[in-house]
Amino acid sequence: MLGLLPLELDTGPWTKKSSTLCSLLLLLTIALAVPGQVNSEEVGFGKHTKDDKQVTLTANTVTFDKAGIDLASYKELYPDACDFSIEKGYIELRYTKGSKGCTVDLLSTDPSNNNKIKFKAGVRRGAEGGLDTCLKETNNFKDSYDNILPFVYSVNNTVIEHLNNNGPYTKTECNKDCTEFDGKCMPKTSLEISWSKFENKIYAYTHFIGEDQHKSVSRWDGTSESGSATFNMEIDTSDGFNMDGKPFTLLSDAVCLPKKDPLFKPETWKITDVEHKDKHLLVFSLLRQTSTRVYKGYKLTEDHPNGPECELFVQFDASHYKLCSPQYIVLIVPIYIVLSLYVLYISCCLYCI
Repeated sequence: MLGLLPLELDTGPWTKKSSTLCSLLLLLTIALAVPGQVNSEEVGFGKHTKDDKQVTLTANTVTFDKAGIDLASYKELYPDACDFSIEKGYIELRYTKGSKGCTVDLLSTDPSNNNKIKFKAGVRRGAEGGLDTCLKETNNFKDSYDNILPFVYSVNNTVIEHLNNNGPYTKTECNKDCTEFDGKCMPKTSLEISWSKFENKIYAYTHFIGEDQHKSVSRWDGTSESGSATFNMEIDTSDGFNMDGKPFTLLSDAVCLPKKDPLFKPETWKITDVEHKDKHLLVFSLLRQTSTRVYKGYKLTEDHPNGPECELFVQFDASHYKLCSPQYIVLIVPIYIVLSLYVLYISCCLYCI
């Protein structure tokens, strides 16, 4: 019967070395099997650490372009990652029916974009036909929920999860007019962009989620080219936004939201890592359909949209932003390494016994 060896017993140099080797192998196995853990506030897809206005990137975070990534392998490794592509000078995020929402981390390389969100919003035909087959015939926001994209930016992962599951945060008091359409008082909200067609035009609407449908929406109209339509979106204040250069602010029209700073503040956070010194991180999230509610007539219901019927997308200029991600090539290798190390560890420990 084997007993435990007393600590002071010298069983030979090989046993000591083997025990040490076993311990090192175990630590290495654990380190490789569980990469990128953090114990503080998380932001972004990479679960980076944010402290005030600065952010420390998770270890092994890299920036890449299309030439440096196998998208199919990437999606297998990270099934919750956005459906994206990098081509023609832009980073495109796609949003289709059944989307569970997703978050991207963007390295802002242009100082003029610090604390500013700039992208191109768009709609394109679905798999079964052109825009005529997937866009609703209307020029009113309240009838455009078939193709709506809620989104948020510059918030931590806890806020993103809350918005996805529960919609905007609520508070107890606001303008009494909010209750007239069954709205809920909110300390802040984010935005949603929806699409429709009417006669020969394509319409886009940017709306403060949860606010009065008549006072909190800006409309853009244009035409489609090659089965798609886009406009330029810019958010540089917590009061409003610009659609193709046309400014819109809520101000005195707010009833469910504060009249000042009703939106999450557009922020990019300074990166502390030496490799990306003086660069900033933008966290941008496409939210689930459950993050917003549907108007029926004048009333805001508890129902959620169930779209989009078309393919919706946003595009970030690749000359101003780079996509950040955990270094997926490094993380594929440990699947084989961990198994080999584990077998070696077991064999080593059995020998020690």
